[in-house]
Amino acid sequence: MTELPLSPDKMPSSRIITVDPSTVRPSLLNPRAKFQITEASVAGLATEIAAVGQINDAHGEFAADGTLEIFNGLRRAAACKLNGAKLRVRVHDEIDPAGALALAYRDDSEALAVSFWDLSTSWAGMVADQVLPSEAALARAIGVDKSTMSRALAFHNAPAEVLAAFSDRREISQSQWMDLAPLLENGDSRTRIIERAALLAGKGYGAVRVAAEFKAAAANKETIDKVEVRNRHGKLIGTIQPNHRGGFTISVKPMVEAHPSYRLDYAKIIHETFVQVIKTWFEREA
Repeated sequence: MTELPLSPDKMPSSRIITVDPSTVRPSLLNPRAKFQITEASVAGLATEIAAVGQINDAHGEFAADGTLEIFNGLRRAAACKLNGAKLRVRVHDEIDPAGALALAYRDDSEALAVSFWDLSTSWAGMVADQVLPSEAALARAIGVDKSTMSRALAFHNAPAEVLAAFSDRREISQSQWMDLAPLLENGDSRTRIIERAALLAGKGYGAVRVAAEFKAAAANKETIDKVEVRNRHGKLIGTIQPNHRGGFTISVKPMVEAHPSYRLDYAKIIHETFVQVIKTWFEREA
């Protein structure tokens, strides 16, 4: 372990050291604490560090057992480990949890976003460990509102059937979950969503499809499939998506490379199909 001198303007409670990255571990305050960082995901960063060195310090503190815990810079640690470099860490000897969280969650435009699932798991762990006195205090330290914190904790504790319907929970965006969370708080819609989730489990559907299924279930409606429009050779040239309010969205495949006469033919086929959809759609049962 090599310690570097600090410039005079640095706080005496922090110091910079270089360490073997294989000897550090994630701090529970780190938003990536439960996230598996793969070699492929940091390969580019490792190449950059090998070429120009580590630009930004990692931040951490020593735990009671003497292990250096990183609350900011886990991807840097993984990249240094990948290319055999030492990791430069600013160690904070007298930092409180709120201060550590402020560093862990500070804005970094170059950092890869942490999924809402990983954030919810991290926050739930901090609540369970009583890192700060209350959920509100934790939300303030991280820089989110109480509603976001509450929804995130609900995400972590969502029914197992609901979570199992998603092929990858990390694909679920914050906005998607914020839309679904109130539906799970209502008894009737919650029951319908769980019933729909049982039908979706193991299907491998992405987050967008599952979220749409859940919203339809909450509204006690079936999802509406797109109407595919194909040319005389069976090639897909467009789709018509009805919605529950009697509206339609028509999507047309790119036609830049198509012959001008084909473009007009495709437009006619799509128009004719749309007319047939209109004729039959409103005769469907509500």
